[in-house]
Amino acid sequence: MALQDKIFTLDARGLNCPEPVIQTKRLFDQGNLNRFVVVVDNEVSKENVARFARNQGAVVELSQDEALNWKLDIRIDKPGAQYEEKEPLIPCPIPDYRTSAQKTVVYIGTNIMGKGDDELGAKLMRGFLRTLIDVTPYPWRMLFINSGVKLTTVDQEAVEAIGILEERGVEILSCGTCLDTFGLADQLKLGKVTNMYEVVESLNTATKVISPD
Repeated sequence: MALQDKIFTLDARGLNCPEPVIQTKRLFDQGNLNRFVVVVDNEVSKENVARFARNQGAVVELSQDEALNWKLDIRIDKPGAQYEEKEPLIPCPIPDYRTSAQKTVVYIGTNIMGKGDDELGAKLMRGFLRTLIDVTPYPWRMLFINSGVKLTTVDQEAVEAIGILEERGVEILSCGTCLDTFGLADQLKLGKVTNMYEVVESLNTATKVISPD
C-alpha cells in the first residue's frame, strides 16, 4: 500500500483471487476513507473488486495503464451503506497446480490429527481437510499413507471434503499396500492407488510438504 497524489492506493497486483476483494473490504470496514484506488493485474480481480465496491454503494471509475494493470478509483458517497449483492462476484479461477512451479504435497500418514484423544484427533483431521478447501493455493498432490487411507475410504465426512479438492485439480493418491492391510482395497471412494515409488517421487519433486499428523 502506498500514497499516490494524496489518494490512498492499495496495490493488489500479484495477489490470488479472492485476496484483492478481501483487502478492499478491509478498507471499507475501516470507515476512514471516502476515496481510494485499487490496482490489480487481471480481469477477474478487476471485475470482482469493482462489483464488490458497487455493491457497497460506491462509485467506481476504471482505467488501464500501459502494463495492462487495472486502476479502480473508488469513491464512497454513502459511508456505512449496507452491502447488497446486486452484482454477484465471479468465481475465482482454479489454477492448474499440476503444471505450476509451486508443487505443494500434503502428506497424511494417519486418520487423526495430533496425539492424546483419538476422537478429538479425528474431528481435527476432518476440520483440516475442510479448511484446505477454503485456502489457496491448493496442493498439487495429497498422499494418504497407513491409516490415512481410511480418509479416502470409510470416513464419509473426509471423503466429501477430499472429493471437493479433487474436483479442483488436486491429485489424490492412496497407498495400495495400506489399503490391502486394512482390508479397504475395494472401498476406495476417490483418487487412485499409489505405490512407494510414486510416494518418494512426489516428495522429491515437491517444493513444500505439509503434514497435519
